[in-house]
Amino acid sequence: LGGATLNYPTYDKELYALVCALQTWQHYLWPKEFVIHTDHESLKHLKGQQKLNKRHARWVEFIETFPYVIKYKKGKDNVVADALSRRYTLLSTLDAKLLGFEQIKDLYDSDFDFAEIYESCSKFASGRYSRQDGFLFYENRLCVPNCSLRDLFVREAHGGGLMGHFGVAKTLQVMRDHFYWPHMIRDVERICSRCATCKQAKSKVQPNGLYTPFPIPSHPWTDISMDFVLGLPRTRAGKDSIFVVVDRFSKMAHFIACRKTDDASHIAALFIKDLALLFLIVTLSF
Repeated sequence: LGGATLNYPTYDKELYALVCALQTWQHYLWPKEFVIHTDHESLKHLKGQQKLNKRHARWVEFIETFPYVIKYKKGKDNVVADALSRRYTLLSTLDAKLLGFEQIKDLYDSDFDFAEIYESCSKFASGRYSRQDGFLFYENRLCVPNCSLRDLFVREAHGGGLMGHFGVAKTLQVMRDHFYWPHMIRDVERICSRCATCKQAKSKVQPNGLYTPFPIPSHPWTDISMDFVLGLPRTRAGKDSIFVVVDRFSKMAHFIACRKTDDASHIAALFIKDLALLFLIVTLSF
């Protein structure tokens, strides 16, 4: 949301989100009837509204072009779907029992970077800084004092999970989403440049010239691309990640639940089970 939409009442925001989703996926949704699950109970009465303002009338007119059924789903039963839009804010709630986090509070008072601002925020927020439960935050990002945790967080972000080790730019982006300290880029560059795994796995000789584009596929599901969505809440089946497979011709996507700890053999088995048996020929694009 942005601009005037931020001032919409809750019902309008929920309805606007539905309109945006239908606009994005309309080419896949029009042929057959589908079910819309929403955790906003008022939307289940969408078809029965008698009086509509101009904005609602315009949106409902568009929505009614689809063969849909709308069902209410309680928020507590919809936590996995919610995580798809909230995955970048999951770290905003800190578990102080995590090893080392309690010690952060004790380090603020003597830290060169944050001691003064930490003291000034003892009662009220100071500029973009604020204190919550003894932790110092800068624009909702945790301020990390000068200690070994800085290197630990950078190494964890650089690791990248199933997607391999990130470069400097991507690692810095992940870090800036959740943490803050002065000259963070300097620490990220230092740790990434000294990563033994990267030095062993990455070529020392960089290829010259322009990138060679992929050939344009002529049929659906002859060329695909793959990626992973990580850091989601764990389901009852123990799944906490999504294996995404996209057809480069039609842009149609398949989403397969998996675990972050799954190795290549498990991912290959999921691919064969869900996709390779469904399509006769698949050319992998890397």
